[in-house]
Amino acid sequence: MKGFISELFFHFFIMMIIPLVNIILHRQSRCQRKNWIFLIVICISLLLSMLFPVRIADGLEFDFKYIPVFIAFFYIKPRYGLIVIGFLISVTFIVEIDKVLLTIINYFIISILFFSVYKRYHKSKLPFKLFTGIIFYLLIFGTRSIYLIQIGYIEDIPHLLSFSAISIVTLSAIIYLIEMNKLHVIMMEQLKNADKLNAISQLAASIAHEIRNPMTTIRGFLQLMKDEKNLTSNQGMFISLSLEELDRTHHIINDFLSLARPSSPLTESIPLSKIIFDTADFMRPYAVMSNVNIILNVEDNLLIAGNINECKQLFINVIKNGIEAMPNGGNLEIIAFQQSHLAIVEINDDGIGLSPLQLKQLGQPYYSTKTKGTGLGLMITFDIIKRMKGDYEISSTENEGTSFKITFPM
Repeated sequence: MKGFISELFFHFFIMMIIPLVNIILHRQSRCQRKNWIFLIVICISLLLSMLFPVRIADGLEFDFKYIPVFIAFFYIKPRYGLIVIGFLISVTFIVEIDKVLLTIINYFIISILFFSVYKRYHKSKLPFKLFTGIIFYLLIFGTRSIYLIQIGYIEDIPHLLSFSAISIVTLSAIIYLIEMNKLHVIMMEQLKNADKLNAISQLAASIAHEIRNPMTTIRGFLQLMKDEKNLTSNQGMFISLSLEELDRTHHIINDFLSLARPSSPLTESIPLSKIIFDTADFMRPYAVMSNVNIILNVEDNLLIAGNINECKQLFINVIKNGIEAMPNGGNLEIIAFQQSHLAIVEINDDGIGLSPLQLKQLGQPYYSTKTKGTGLGLMITFDIIKRMKGDYEISSTENEGTSFKITFPM
């Protein structure tokens, strides 16, 4: 019995290598091969578990090979999970060739189950993730119990029960540690962004108005010079370019002031449908210039609570980004509808799309996918959605387009 318990704890500590390495890798922001390093560590843990299984009476052996497969599948990517399954089958072929067929069948079924819940798993909170891992393992426990009963080893079921309990505790601990590490990393990023935003706000509050005054004077003189009839073509071009850059600087200052301006506590009933129609009409000339067709599919009489001016600014920002994401033209579709007690707005473009890394960095201070962008527009957009107690979801595929989904309480 002592040997059985010591082997259980040995396997527990082998598996604890996985969350430890995960934490270390997440601290290494410059590491370009995190997934592959994590995969190698998972495979090593799997190999150790298979080479040194937990032995009980009557020659029965069990190991923790399910856990590395689960972690690779859900915490790297499904294809990495399939790589781990392939590695597991290869080791089984070398160590226990008579169990290869059974292993292939078992993990083929497990893979199908994993794929069926993969998307929901990543959208769910910690309790659901723990529940998913436990439920899947209980299925394994059930099949193993049936197997023991069939071969007449009913007296070994208590050992299997102890083994399964430790396995469930181990898997739950790994999921918990990885999720808490992810939460910690997200919180650290949010704190960094908050520090940047605070610095921007202080800068805006202290100098924006002082900059705007001389800019207004300079723009006035340039406008007068532009009306002169004796200018050469080059001089006219230089003045036009200077006016354009002044206008761009003016927009940037307005963005700074939007960030520095305290949140307005005033809320009112907003006719969301009308706001979307009005904003689309306002942006249509800009869309036509970019050869973009705006398509509306908006339900009538959608009402939400918030600040009407901020709501307009929100949709102007998102629609403008959608138009600019289609340099060769295309369709920008705006869909708005009610679902239960929520108003849902989807803005879809078929533009250049975003990579996973770009998608992750959207809304961060100073980050923009545009050459002359500041990244403040989306930051303001996300802040407005938050103030209106809404939520958003952005999905994108490179060279196929981007979907911006916004949800407001009604």
